[in-house]
Amino acid sequence: MDDKAGYAELIRQAQLGDQQSMNELAQLVQGRVSAYVYRLTLNHDLAQDLSQETLLRMVESLKDLKQVEQFWLWLYRTAMGKVQHYFRDKKQQQMIHIAALDKERLAEYASQNHNDGLNSVMRRELSETICQAMARLKFAYRNVLILRCFEQLSYAEIAGLMGCKELRARVLFFRAKHSLKQQIARRGFSKTLLLIALGFFGVITTPTKAASAAGAVSAASLDVGFLATLVGAAGTRLGISIMTAITALALTLSLESFICLLVFLCYLTVCFVVVIYSQ
Repeated sequence: MDDKAGYAELIRQAQLGDQQSMNELAQLVQGRVSAYVYRLTLNHDLAQDLSQETLLRMVESLKDLKQVEQFWLWLYRTAMGKVQHYFRDKKQQQMIHIAALDKERLAEYASQNHNDGLNSVMRRELSETICQAMARLKFAYRNVLILRCFEQLSYAEIAGLMGCKELRARVLFFRAKHSLKQQIARRGFSKTLLLIALGFFGVITTPTKAASAAGAVSAASLDVGFLATLVGAAGTRLGISIMTAITALALTLSLESFICLLVFLCYLTVCFVVVIYSQ
């Protein structure tokens, strides 16, 4: 993660009990923590409360952090736990509803020319669409998208934070990305606009005082790799339908015919994944 080295000495001094260093550290991380929590909850008031709880936890437990270079992962894990605990206590669904979308910021951003080939009406509609689509995602999907696209974590870091294997993190990201593409396509937008749409989401959901005003999302951050694409694609509706049909057909074939079918299916699988991978 970028700029983590710049925090090292400040963290060490805060761990030793220097109050000024602790206060400075809290001020420096507040914007990024607020942005992360708000993107998870899409609720300004709730994000403010949970961010403050996260910072309080940081102040109370920073001395227990053994590896300074793990500070941001530790802090994200703390914030993620606060959000999960809130939804669990309130018995909320995994999907959320937008409680307070910044309409003024959305209107202002939509009216500007961003050289994206969209007019202000389309830009505003796409912005509203991506926010609604993000709100409908399962918590794990929304989380992995935010961590990857806006917090710029590697898949290995995300896996460590979420307590899973790296392949699992990649597959979760693939499925989250696939869900968003399907949702914006249902609103009449091309799936190729996902990168732009995520950029809109980043700008709209960046708190005014956030230290990381991440709006642009790099195309590289959307790449999950061939294997994760294969595994993720197998779980889509089309993938399941194909596997069901293949299984039914295989049960009616002789051994020789089955081997021929298997070779042919390997070829089709590669073609299928290439198509999905390139979308």
